[in-house]
Amino acid sequence: MKKIIIIGLTALAFVSCSENKESENLTDENIATETKGYIIDCDFGGVDISKAYLSQYVKGNWEHKDSADVVEGKFSFTGELELPEVWYIKFDDKKAYVSLFVENSEISISGATLNRDSLTISGSSIHDALTNFNDGQEGFYSEIDKMEVDYMAAREIQDTATMNQIDLDYNVVSDRINEYIVKYISDNTSSVIAPYLAVSNLLNGFTADEIDSTLTTFSKDIKDSKYIVSMQERSAKMRTIEVGAIAPLFAQNDPEGNPISLESFRGNYLLIDFWASWCGPCRKENPNVVAAYKKYHDMGFDILGVSLDDNTENWVAAIDKDGLTWPQVGDLNGWANEVGQLYGVNSIPHSILLNQDGVIIAKNLRGEELHEKLEEVFLK
Repeated sequence: MKKIIIIGLTALAFVSCSENKESENLTDENIATETKGYIIDCDFGGVDISKAYLSQYVKGNWEHKDSADVVEGKFSFTGELELPEVWYIKFDDKKAYVSLFVENSEISISGATLNRDSLTISGSSIHDALTNFNDGQEGFYSEIDKMEVDYMAAREIQDTATMNQIDLDYNVVSDRINEYIVKYISDNTSSVIAPYLAVSNLLNGFTADEIDSTLTTFSKDIKDSKYIVSMQERSAKMRTIEVGAIAPLFAQNDPEGNPISLESFRGNYLLIDFWASWCGPCRKENPNVVAAYKKYHDMGFDILGVSLDDNTENWVAAIDKDGLTWPQVGDLNGWANEVGQLYGVNSIPHSILLNQDGVIIAKNLRGEELHEKLEEVFLK
C-alpha cells in the first residue's frame, strides 16, 4: 500500500476535553496571555510515578529541558518561550508520555492514567487549535484503519483484485489528507502551527524549491520558530541530494562490524535502501526489492541497505527472514542514524538510485516504479 506523506500525527497525539473552536486565520498574537512565561501544572493522582521530565525529541534522541519530583501525582514546570513549541512530559523509565504545544500561559494537565484518551489538557489555545486540526482528520484515519484490515485479509487469501482496489482507495484518502493539511497550513500562516505541520507531515515529499516556496508564505512574526529553521535546514540538505547531484559519500559498519563504503559500489547502479526491522511498510516492500535484485543484479545492479534499527538481533533476524542477500550497514542509532541524517531521511522505506558514477537518478522507487526504472536502465 502506498505510503502517505504524513509522519508526525500518529507520533504526536494531541488530546483536549475543551470545546472545539474555529481555527481559521489563527495567529500567535491571538494566543497571547497575561502570563509572562509558562506554568504547567500536572495532577496524575493514582499513577505510580516519582519523577517527571519536560523533554524535546531532537534527531532521534530525548533531551530533558527540566525535571520535577512527583508528590502524590502532582508536579509543575515553569519557564518562558519566545514562540510556542511542541514538548513532551516523560515519566521515570515509562514509555508513556504526554505531548502538547507549550506556550507562555497557565496550562493544566490531569488524568487518572497516562493513557492519552484519559487526559484533560487546558490553558493552551494553540494546543486546542491543534486538537481541532487532528479531530478534523479522524474520519480519514477511520477509513484507513478499515482499509488496512481489509488489505491484510485479502492478502491472506491472495485476493489480488481486492488488494489492488484497496491500494487505489488508499491513495485517494492519502491525497485528501494531504489536501487537508495544505489548506490548514495556508489558512494559518501567522501561527507556528503552520511550519510545525509542514515539518511533521509534508517535507519528506517536497523538493528544495517547494520548501522554499512554502517558507515565503509564513509571517515574519514567526521567522525565528524552530520549525522555520528546520525547514530552512531541510531545504539546504535537499539541495545536496536532489536528482542530478552526486550522492554524498559515507562509510558505515555491517552487522559484523566490517566497514562498507558507498564509493566501493562505483561502476554499478546502486539502490541505497533505508529501512528497519520494525518498519511494517519496509518489510512489506522487501519482497519487491528482493525480486528486483534477483532480476537485475547480474546486469550490474547492487543494493546497499541502511538500517535505522537500534537492536542488532532484530536487524539480523529481519535480514535473514526477508532474504536480503545484499550488503547492509547501520550504526544502531535508530532515527539518529548518521547516514540517514546525511541524506535527510525522516520516513521509511526510503530509497535513492545512483548511476555508475554515483549520481542520483531517482528517489523513492517502490513497487512497480522500481521495476519500471530498472527496466528503463538495463533493458532499453
